[in-house]
Amino acid sequence: MRRKTAMKTTRGRSRFFAGSLMSAGVAIAGLVLTPAIAHADGFAKGPFTWCPGQNPASVSQINPPNWDWNVCHTYWSVSGGLGNVAPNVWEGELPPPGIPLANLSRPAVNCGLFYCQDPGGPYTVDPRIPTP
Repeated sequence: MRRKTAMKTTRGRSRFFAGSLMSAGVAIAGLVLTPAIAHADGFAKGPFTWCPGQNPASVSQINPPNWDWNVCHTYWSVSGGLGNVAPNVWEGELPPPGIPLANLSRPAVNCGLFYCQDPGGPYTVDPRIPTP
């Protein structure tokens, strides 16, 4: 009696599928196992404003800031534990000192459905230096 197989594949097709699966596995492993790139100088994005009535989680979900929740605050989102009210939150009009200009970025402002008045991005002038 002849044995039936569910699917007939040629040797070339089998090798193609095996090679495809292996290369996909290597690509995924490369993405997953790549170590994160650390920014030695940290980064800051802002300024943002939080006022009572807004969602407190919009400031920081993991480490909430230690501030008066009954008044408005201007703050920057920072990395590397550079915050002054939480490890990732710097309260103030200006970003923390020591972060290079290249690592400062502005948030998007007045973004509608199809248009942003200011799409955000890197600062071209350091906001910590007063203008004459």
